Amino acid sequence: MKDRKPPKSNPIRDSKNRIKLGVFATNGNGAAFTFHPDRFHCTWDANVRLAQKAEALGLEGFVSAAHWKSFGGDDHYSGDLMETFTWAGAVAAVTERIGIISTVHVTLNHPVFVAKAEATVDLISNGRAGMNLVLGWYPPDMQLFGYEVKEHSDRFELADEWMYIFDRLWSGRKSFDYNGTNYTLKDAFSQPHGVQARPVLLNAGRSPRGREFAAKHCDIAFLSAHNPEPQALKKQVEEYRHEARTKFGREIQIWMSAYVVLKDTVKEAQDYAYDYIVTQGDDAPVQNIIRNNAIDTKSMPPEAAAKLAYALKAGFAGYPLVGDADHIAGLFASLSDAGVDGFLLTWLDYEGGLDRFGREVLPRLEKAGLRSTAEKSLTGLQS
Repeated sequence: MKDRKPPKSNPIRDSKNRIKLGVFATNGNGAAFTFHPDRFHCTWDANVRLAQKAEALGLEGFVSAAHWKSFGGDDHYSGDLMETFTWAGAVAAVTERIGIISTVHVTLNHPVFVAKAEATVDLISNGRAGMNLVLGWYPPDMQLFGYEVKEHSDRFELADEWMYIFDRLWSGRKSFDYNGTNYTLKDAFSQPHGVQARPVLLNAGRSPRGREFAAKHCDIAFLSAHNPEPQALKKQVEEYRHEARTKFGREIQIWMSAYVVLKDTVKEAQDYAYDYIVTQGDDAPVQNIIRNNAIDTKSMPPEAAAKLAYALKAGFAGYPLVGDADHIAGLFASLSDAGVDGFLLTWLDYEGGLDRFGREVLPRLEKAGLRSTAEKSLTGLQS
Protein backbone atom coordinates (compact mmCIF):
# COMPACT_ATOMS: atom_id res chain seq x y z
CA MET A 1 0.00 0.00 0.00
CA LYS A 2 1.29 3.45 -0.89
CA ASP A 3 2.42 5.52 2.09
CA ARG A 4 0.11 8.41 2.86
CA LYS A 5 1.31 11.96 3.24
CA PRO A 6 0.50 13.47 6.64
CA PRO A 7 -2.49 15.81 6.73
CA LYS A 8 -1.87 19.51 6.84
CA SER A 9 -3.70 19.73 10.18
CA ASN A 10 -6.00 17.93 12.57
CA PRO A 11 -9.62 18.87 11.75
CA ILE A 12 -10.96 18.88 15.29
CA ARG A 13 -8.66 21.81 16.02
CA ASP A 14 -7.99 23.35 12.62
CA SER A 15 -11.29 23.22 10.72
CA LYS A 16 -12.35 26.65 9.48
CA ASN A 17 -16.01 26.02 10.27
CA ARG A 18 -17.48 28.56 12.67
CA ILE A 19 -19.12 25.64 14.45
CA LYS A 20 -17.07 22.45 14.66
CA LEU A 21 -18.77 19.19 15.57
CA GLY A 22 -17.82 15.85 17.06
CA VAL A 23 -19.51 12.67 18.22
CA PHE A 24 -18.92 11.64 21.84
CA ALA A 25 -19.03 8.40 23.85
CA THR A 26 -19.81 5.73 21.26
CA ASN A 27 -17.07 3.55 22.77
CA GLY A 28 -19.62 2.87 25.51
CA ASN A 29 -23.38 2.77 25.71
CA GLY A 30 -23.79 6.49 25.19
CA ALA A 31 -24.19 9.35 27.65
CA ALA A 32 -27.80 8.94 28.78
CA PHE A 33 -28.92 7.11 31.92
CA THR A 34 -32.20 5.50 30.98
CA PHE A 35 -34.05 2.24 30.46
CA HIS A 36 -35.62 3.55 27.26
CA PRO A 37 -35.44 0.94 24.46
CA ASP A 38 -33.84 3.46 22.07
CA ARG A 39 -30.71 3.76 24.23
CA PHE A 40 -27.53 3.09 22.24
CA HIS A 41 -25.91 -0.32 22.68
CA CYS A 42 -22.20 -0.25 21.93
CA THR A 43 -20.79 -2.71 19.43
CA TRP A 44 -17.68 -2.43 17.32
CA ASP A 45 -19.72 -2.66 14.13
CA ALA A 46 -21.87 0.26 15.30
CA ASN A 47 -18.73 2.28 16.01
CA VAL A 48 -17.44 1.64 12.49
CA ARG A 49 -20.73 2.75 10.96
CA LEU A 50 -20.90 5.87 13.15
CA ALA A 51 -17.28 6.89 12.59
CA GLN A 52 -17.62 6.55 8.85
CA LYS A 53 -20.98 8.33 8.81
CA ALA A 54 -19.62 11.20 10.91
CA GLU A 55 -16.68 11.50 8.54
CA ALA A 56 -18.91 11.41 5.46
CA LEU A 57 -21.00 14.22 6.97
CA GLY A 58 -17.86 16.32 7.45
CA LEU A 59 -17.82 16.24 11.27
CA GLU A 60 -14.43 17.06 12.74
CA GLY A 61 -14.09 14.72 15.71
CA PHE A 62 -14.84 11.25 17.07
CA VAL A 63 -14.22 11.29 20.81
CA SER A 64 -14.24 8.50 23.39
CA ALA A 65 -15.40 8.58 27.00
CA ALA A 66 -13.41 6.95 29.81
CA HIS A 67 -14.02 5.45 33.19
CA TRP A 68 -13.02 2.13 34.66
CA LYS A 69 -15.94 1.17 36.93
CA SER A 70 -19.63 1.51 36.17
CA PHE A 71 -21.78 4.07 37.96
CA GLY A 72 -24.47 1.50 38.75
CA GLY A 73 -22.71 -1.56 40.16
CA ASP A 74 -21.26 -4.67 38.55
CA ASP A 75 -22.47 -5.30 35.00
CA HIS A 76 -24.40 -2.03 34.77
CA TYR A 77 -24.39 -0.77 31.16
CA SER A 78 -22.42 2.35 32.12
CA GLY A 79 -19.35 0.18 32.71
CA ASP A 80 -19.18 -1.15 29.14
CA LEU A 81 -16.54 1.18 27.73
CA MET A 82 -13.91 0.08 25.25
CA GLU A 83 -10.36 1.09 26.26
CA THR A 84 -9.67 4.34 24.53
CA PHE A 85 -6.25 3.92 22.84
CA THR A 86 -7.18 0.50 21.46
CA TRP A 87 -10.48 1.95 20.27
CA ALA A 88 -8.78 4.99 18.71
CA GLY A 89 -6.29 2.89 16.77
CA ALA A 90 -9.10 0.74 15.42
CA VAL A 91 -11.19 3.79 14.47
CA ALA A 92 -8.14 5.27 12.76
CA ALA A 93 -7.83 2.18 10.60
CA VAL A 94 -11.39 2.49 9.23
CA THR A 95 -11.40 6.28 8.64
CA GLU A 96 -9.30 8.72 6.64
CA ARG A 97 -10.00 12.32 7.66
CA ILE A 98 -11.80 12.72 10.99
CA GLY A 99 -9.94 13.60 14.21
CA ILE A 100 -9.83 10.74 16.74
CA ILE A 101 -9.62 11.56 20.43
CA SER A 102 -8.75 9.18 23.28
CA THR A 103 -9.98 10.22 26.72
CA VAL A 104 -7.16 9.61 29.20
CA HIS A 105 -6.96 9.67 33.00
CA VAL A 106 -3.64 11.39 33.69
CA THR A 107 -3.85 10.22 37.29
CA LEU A 108 -3.97 6.55 36.22
CA ASN A 109 -1.97 6.42 32.97
CA HIS A 110 1.77 6.98 33.17
CA PRO A 111 3.07 9.57 30.68
CA VAL A 112 5.70 7.13 29.35
CA PHE A 113 2.97 4.65 28.39
CA VAL A 114 0.72 7.38 27.01
CA ALA A 115 3.46 8.87 24.82
CA LYS A 116 3.94 5.53 23.07
CA ALA A 117 0.23 4.70 22.90
CA GLU A 118 -0.71 8.10 21.47
CA ALA A 119 2.17 8.03 18.99
CA THR A 120 0.89 4.65 17.82
CA VAL A 121 -2.60 6.08 17.21
CA ASP A 122 -1.07 9.10 15.49
CA LEU A 123 0.89 6.88 13.14
CA ILE A 124 -2.10 4.66 12.34
CA SER A 125 -4.30 7.72 11.76
CA ASN A 126 -1.61 9.62 9.86
CA GLY A 127 -1.70 12.61 12.21
CA ARG A 128 -5.34 12.70 13.36
CA ALA A 129 -4.86 11.70 17.01
CA GLY A 130 -5.66 13.69 20.10
CA MET A 131 -6.42 13.26 23.78
CA ASN A 132 -9.11 14.46 26.13
CA LEU A 133 -7.28 14.77 29.45
CA VAL A 134 -9.22 14.02 32.63
CA LEU A 135 -7.83 14.03 36.14
CA GLY A 136 -10.03 11.44 37.81
CA TRP A 137 -12.79 12.33 40.26
CA TYR A 138 -14.63 9.00 40.65
CA PRO A 139 -13.32 7.12 43.72
CA PRO A 140 -14.15 3.59 42.46
CA ASP A 141 -11.96 4.23 39.39
CA MET A 142 -9.02 5.21 41.57
CA GLN A 143 -9.57 2.43 44.09
CA LEU A 144 -9.61 -0.17 41.33
CA PHE A 145 -5.94 0.73 40.77
CA GLY A 146 -5.13 0.91 44.47
CA TYR A 147 -5.25 4.72 44.76
CA GLU A 148 -7.46 7.23 46.47
CA VAL A 149 -8.68 10.40 44.80
CA LYS A 150 -6.08 13.10 45.41
CA GLU A 151 -6.91 16.47 46.87
CA HIS A 152 -7.94 18.96 44.21
CA SER A 153 -4.70 20.96 44.18
CA ASP A 154 -2.59 17.79 44.29
CA ARG A 155 -4.33 16.42 41.20
CA PHE A 156 -3.33 19.47 39.22
CA GLU A 157 0.22 19.44 40.55
CA LEU A 158 0.49 15.88 39.23
CA ALA A 159 -1.16 16.90 35.93
CA ASP A 160 1.33 19.72 35.37
CA GLU A 161 4.23 17.28 35.93
CA TRP A 162 2.53 14.76 33.64
CA MET A 163 2.26 17.35 30.86
CA TYR A 164 5.89 18.38 31.20
CA ILE A 165 7.03 14.76 30.89
CA PHE A 166 4.64 13.93 28.05
CA ASP A 167 5.68 16.96 26.00
CA ARG A 168 9.36 16.12 26.37
CA LEU A 169 8.77 12.49 25.47
CA TRP A 170 6.67 13.45 22.45
CA SER A 171 9.00 16.02 20.92
CA GLY A 172 12.38 15.17 22.40
CA ARG A 173 15.13 13.38 20.56
CA LYS A 174 17.38 12.86 23.59
CA SER A 175 16.71 10.89 26.77
CA PHE A 176 16.36 12.78 30.04
CA ASP A 177 16.11 12.22 33.77
CA TYR A 178 13.26 13.63 35.82
CA ASN A 179 12.87 13.93 39.58
CA GLY A 180 9.62 15.50 40.72
CA THR A 181 6.96 15.22 43.38
CA ASN A 182 4.97 12.56 41.54
CA TYR A 183 7.36 11.02 39.01
CA THR A 184 10.97 9.87 38.95
CA LEU A 185 12.33 8.83 35.56
CA LYS A 186 15.75 7.65 34.44
CA ASP A 187 16.83 8.02 30.78
CA ALA A 188 13.28 8.76 29.71
CA PHE A 189 12.69 8.45 25.98
CA SER A 190 9.84 7.39 23.73
CA GLN A 191 9.75 5.73 20.31
CA PRO A 192 8.21 5.63 17.76
CA HIS A 193 7.51 9.31 17.24
CA GLY A 194 4.11 10.58 16.16
CA VAL A 195 3.24 12.42 12.97
CA GLN A 196 2.02 15.65 14.56
CA ALA A 197 4.27 18.16 16.28
CA ARG A 198 1.87 17.69 19.21
CA PRO A 199 -1.45 15.87 19.43
CA VAL A 200 -4.60 17.91 19.90
CA LEU A 201 -5.40 18.20 23.62
CA LEU A 202 -8.84 18.71 25.17
CA ASN A 203 -9.85 19.33 28.78
CA ALA A 204 -13.07 20.05 30.65
CA GLY A 205 -11.71 21.55 33.86
CA ARG A 206 -14.45 23.58 35.50
CA SER A 207 -12.85 24.88 38.69
CA PRO A 208 -10.55 27.93 38.58
CA ARG A 209 -7.55 25.58 38.78
CA GLY A 210 -9.06 23.37 36.08
CA ARG A 211 -9.58 26.30 33.76
CA GLU A 212 -6.00 27.39 34.34
CA PHE A 213 -4.73 23.91 33.42
CA ALA A 214 -6.73 23.90 30.19
CA ALA A 215 -5.65 27.44 29.32
CA LYS A 216 -1.99 26.56 29.89
CA HIS A 217 -1.79 23.20 28.14
CA CYS A 218 -4.75 22.46 25.89
CA ASP A 219 -6.11 23.42 22.50
CA ILE A 220 -9.79 22.96 23.34
CA ALA A 221 -11.50 23.70 26.66
CA PHE A 222 -15.05 22.70 27.53
CA LEU A 223 -17.52 25.08 29.08
CA SER A 224 -20.30 24.20 31.50
CA ALA A 225 -23.52 26.11 30.93
CA HIS A 226 -24.14 27.32 34.47
CA ASN A 227 -26.56 29.76 32.88
CA PRO A 228 -27.77 28.62 29.45
CA GLU A 229 -28.63 32.13 28.27
CA PRO A 230 -26.32 33.16 25.40
CA GLN A 231 -25.25 36.43 27.06
CA ALA A 232 -24.18 34.62 30.22
CA LEU A 233 -22.32 32.06 28.13
CA LYS A 234 -20.62 34.82 26.18
CA LYS A 235 -19.21 36.23 29.41
CA GLN A 236 -17.89 32.78 30.41
CA VAL A 237 -16.29 32.30 26.99
CA GLU A 238 -14.63 35.71 27.05
CA GLU A 239 -13.26 35.15 30.55
CA TYR A 240 -11.77 31.80 29.52
CA ARG A 241 -10.11 33.23 26.41
CA HIS A 242 -8.82 36.23 28.37
CA GLU A 243 -7.17 33.95 30.95
CA ALA A 244 -5.40 31.92 28.25
CA ARG A 245 -4.15 35.06 26.52
CA THR A 246 -3.06 37.08 29.53
CA LYS A 247 -1.55 34.26 31.63
CA PHE A 248 -0.04 32.07 28.93
CA GLY A 249 -0.12 33.99 25.64
CA ARG A 250 -2.24 31.27 24.05
CA GLU A 251 -5.40 31.11 21.96
CA ILE A 252 -7.78 28.30 22.86
CA GLN A 253 -11.06 27.09 21.47
CA ILE A 254 -14.15 26.86 23.66
CA TRP A 255 -16.44 23.88 23.11
CA MET A 256 -19.48 22.45 24.84
CA SER A 257 -20.98 18.98 25.13
CA ALA A 258 -24.61 18.72 24.08
CA TYR A 259 -27.33 16.10 23.73
CA VAL A 260 -29.58 16.17 20.69
CA VAL A 261 -33.27 15.33 20.59
CA LEU A 262 -34.51 16.11 17.09
CA LYS A 263 -38.16 15.55 16.18
CA ASP A 264 -40.76 17.02 13.81
CA THR A 265 -41.90 19.61 16.37
CA VAL A 266 -40.47 21.19 19.50
CA LYS A 267 -43.26 19.67 21.60
CA GLU A 268 -42.64 16.19 20.23
CA ALA A 269 -38.94 16.54 21.06
CA GLN A 270 -39.70 17.78 24.57
CA ASP A 271 -42.15 14.93 25.16
CA TYR A 272 -39.64 12.34 23.92
CA ALA A 273 -36.92 13.82 26.14
CA TYR A 274 -39.23 13.74 29.17
CA ASP A 275 -40.08 10.12 28.47
CA TYR A 276 -36.51 8.85 28.34
CA ILE A 277 -35.15 11.17 31.04
CA VAL A 278 -37.96 11.15 33.61
CA THR A 279 -40.45 8.38 32.89
CA GLN A 280 -37.82 5.78 31.99
CA GLY A 281 -34.77 7.41 33.55
CA ASP A 282 -32.20 5.38 35.46
CA ASP A 283 -31.91 7.25 38.75
CA ALA A 284 -29.58 5.06 40.84
CA PRO A 285 -26.34 5.60 38.88
CA VAL A 286 -27.00 9.33 38.64
CA GLN A 287 -27.36 9.63 42.40
CA ASN A 288 -24.13 7.65 42.73
CA ILE A 289 -22.35 10.12 40.43
CA ILE A 290 -23.65 13.06 42.45
CA ARG A 291 -22.67 11.45 45.74
CA ASN A 292 -19.16 10.51 44.58
CA ASN A 293 -18.54 13.89 43.00
CA ALA A 294 -18.89 15.56 46.40
CA ILE A 295 -21.88 17.56 45.24
CA ASP A 296 -23.88 18.53 48.29
CA THR A 297 -27.42 18.29 46.99
CA LYS A 298 -28.77 18.63 50.53
CA SER A 299 -27.68 22.25 50.52
CA MET A 300 -29.31 22.83 47.13
CA PRO A 301 -32.90 23.94 46.70
CA PRO A 302 -34.91 20.85 45.69
CA GLU A 303 -35.49 22.22 42.21
CA ALA A 304 -31.74 22.69 41.67
CA ALA A 305 -30.96 19.11 42.78
CA ALA A 306 -33.68 17.79 40.48
CA LYS A 307 -32.35 19.88 37.59
CA LEU A 308 -28.86 18.44 38.08
CA ALA A 309 -30.15 14.87 38.12
CA TYR A 310 -32.24 15.56 35.01
CA ALA A 311 -29.24 16.95 33.13
CA LEU A 312 -27.08 13.96 34.02
CA LYS A 313 -29.73 11.47 32.95
CA ALA A 314 -30.34 13.38 29.72
CA GLY A 315 -26.77 13.24 28.43
CA PHE A 316 -24.18 13.56 31.19
CA ALA A 317 -25.11 17.21 31.79
CA GLY A 318 -24.64 18.33 28.21
CA TYR A 319 -26.38 21.37 26.75
CA PRO A 320 -29.95 20.54 25.61
CA LEU A 321 -30.40 20.75 21.85
CA VAL A 322 -34.05 19.71 21.94
CA GLY A 323 -36.55 20.63 19.25
CA ASP A 324 -37.19 20.56 15.54
CA ALA A 325 -34.45 21.24 13.00
CA ASP A 326 -35.12 24.98 12.80
CA HIS A 327 -35.06 25.36 16.58
CA ILE A 328 -31.83 23.38 16.98
CA ALA A 329 -30.14 25.30 14.15
CA GLY A 330 -31.19 28.52 15.86
CA LEU A 331 -29.64 27.36 19.14
CA PHE A 332 -26.38 26.63 17.34
CA ALA A 333 -26.42 30.11 15.84
CA SER A 334 -27.03 31.76 19.22
CA LEU A 335 -24.27 29.75 20.87
CA SER A 336 -21.88 30.55 18.03
CA ASP A 337 -22.67 34.24 18.49
CA ALA A 338 -21.79 33.77 22.16
CA GLY A 339 -18.34 32.60 21.09
CA VAL A 340 -18.65 28.81 21.32
CA ASP A 341 -16.41 27.15 18.72
CA GLY A 342 -17.63 23.57 18.75
CA PHE A 343 -19.82 20.87 20.22
CA LEU A 344 -19.43 17.22 21.15
CA LEU A 345 -22.79 15.64 20.44
CA THR A 346 -24.63 12.68 21.91
CA TRP A 347 -27.97 11.11 21.10
CA LEU A 348 -30.10 8.48 22.76
CA ASP A 349 -30.12 6.56 19.46
CA TYR A 350 -26.81 7.51 17.85
CA GLU A 351 -27.30 5.84 14.50
CA GLY A 352 -30.79 7.13 13.78
CA GLY A 353 -29.98 10.44 15.48
CA LEU A 354 -26.82 11.13 13.47
CA ASP A 355 -28.57 10.23 10.21
CA ARG A 356 -31.42 12.63 10.89
CA PHE A 357 -29.07 15.35 12.14
CA GLY A 358 -27.16 15.06 8.87
CA ARG A 359 -30.32 15.31 6.78
CA GLU A 360 -32.06 18.12 8.64
CA VAL A 361 -29.71 20.20 10.79
CA LEU A 362 -26.44 20.27 8.86
CA PRO A 363 -28.01 21.82 5.73
CA ARG A 364 -29.44 24.59 7.90
CA LEU A 365 -26.05 25.24 9.49
CA GLU A 366 -24.49 25.39 6.04
CA LYS A 367 -27.16 27.82 4.82
CA ALA A 368 -26.54 30.01 7.89
CA GLY A 369 -22.82 30.15 7.11
CA LEU A 370 -21.89 28.22 10.25
CA ARG A 371 -20.44 25.24 8.39
CA SER A 372 -19.18 24.37 4.94
CA THR A 373 -20.47 21.40 3.01
CA ALA A 374 -19.15 18.00 4.05
CA GLU A 375 -16.71 17.90 1.13
CA LYS A 376 -15.10 21.18 2.14
CA SER A 377 -15.24 20.66 5.92
CA LEU A 378 -12.60 17.93 6.02
CA THR A 379 -11.17 17.58 2.50
CA GLY A 380 -9.76 21.10 2.53
CA LEU A 381 -7.51 20.22 5.45
CA GLN A 382 -5.77 17.37 3.70
CA SER A 383 -2.60 17.60 1.66
